[in-house]
Amino acid sequence: MTAKHTPGHWRIGDAGLTVFGPPNGNSSPETIARTRNRANARLIAAAPDLLALVQEILSDELASLAPGTIERARAAIAKATGEAP
Repeated sequence: MTAKHTPGHWRIGDAGLTVFGPPNGNSSPETIARTRNRANARLIAAAPDLLALVQEILSDELASLAPGTIERARAAIAKATGEAP
């Protein structure tokens, strides 16, 4: 499957309302989204991590989780909710 979105890792800007992608060789990073609240920015910034995790779980066919998967799930949830992992 080929990603059609800007590859992660996405980050939240200093004001907490804008999500940026990686610079990818440009002088400044790509703006992914501008939001009206920090909760939305956190969720948007976590999207590539959440997608990758779900893809990994599905590729394992839920038979067994790869080492570190639970920790990655907790970290992705923490990123989306703004809570410490």
